[in-house]
Parts: sequence; C-alpha cells; structure tokens
Amino acid sequence: MRAVLAVLALAAVLASCAAGSGPPDDADAASGPSAASGPSAASGSSTRAPDYLIPPVRNPKDLAAIQPCLLLTPAQLEANRIDQPGRPRDVVGSTGCEWSDQAHTREFAVFVDIGNDVLRNVYNQRDTIPVLEVTQVAGQPAIRTKDDVDGTSCYFRVAAADAQTLIVRFTSLRQSHEDPCGPAKTFAETVIGNLPPLKG
Repeated sequence: MRAVLAVLALAAVLASCAAGSGPPDDADAASGPSAASGPSAASGSSTRAPDYLIPPVRNPKDLAAIQPCLLLTPAQLEANRIDQPGRPRDVVGSTGCEWSDQAHTREFAVFVDIGNDVLRNVYNQRDTIPVLEVTQVAGQPAIRTKDDVDGTSCYFRVAAADAQTLIVRFTSLRQSHEDPCGPAKTFAETVIGNLPPLKG
C-alpha cells in the first residue's frame, strides 16, 4: 500500500514540476550552508528562504543519453541494497525507473524531466511544501523535499543541465523507518556521477 501511495505522490510531484513559473528562485551555493523553507525536521519552525538561490549549472550533464533503468550499474544497485531489476515507469510524461529489494524494505525511483525549469517551479511553490531545502548533489544545483516532516519518502531534484532535471525518490518501507533523505541523496549522487558531459 505504501508503494502505491508513493507512486501517486510521485505523480503529483512530477505534475507540480512541470506546472507554474514565476520569478526566478532556487538552489544552493557551492560550498555555503543550505537554506530551508517550511518546517525543518530539526526545529519544526518555518523560515522563508531568500529569493533566487539557484546558481547556473556549471558542469552540464546529458541526462537524456542513458535510459533510466540503465542509469546505475548492477554493482551500484547492490551497494544501495537493491537486488531486484528495475521496472520502467512513465509518470505524467516523464520516463523513469523504479527499483526495490526482494524483502520490500526500500524503494528507489528516478524520473527524467526534459524541457522544464523544474527547480524554479518547485521553489516557487516553497510556501506550500512542508520540507524544502536548497542544496547541491555532486556539484549540481538541487532541491530536497519531503511531503511530510516525518514522512518516509524523500525527493531530490537535481539540475543536470539547463532544462534537464533528475528526480530521485527514496521510500523506506520497513516498520522501523530509516531517514529517507540519506539514501535518496546517495542514489542521486551515483546517477549524476554516471552521466556523460553535455555536448554542444
């Protein structure tokens, strides 16, 4: 049941990524501290993030060059405790892949969004997102979100290049839930590290 809810939530996430625009806002400085908007997991307080935190992508990667289910090697999947093959997914027009383990304790999903300024669109909705952190993943501008402060799913949206966004979701399915954002970030870092440079 949790897996079904996670897929429905991801569909809503992808729909919101493509929707809305507005003033430029998003992402985190190269080495500075992260800024958060909405209740933080630590304090539960609400702090509005400064406008336009997202720097340009300085090392563009070609996210469209590899099929989603081939974005990680078998050894990398094993390192993330995944022992089942990826299942192709297509949600709201974004191609993707979903992996889980045989014991069904964890689930990863990746989706590829081409053509939208996803980080800006998500950041423009920051006042409606319970947890939003502007950050970086493998040197690329990124946003981390959770639909609930104590939720079992964590999302990273990473700008691989202009209008090329990697969306990663990790969901903990076991009873004693692990922090979902650590595995989600590690997975996203691995994918970004596998991408070839964007040519042209």
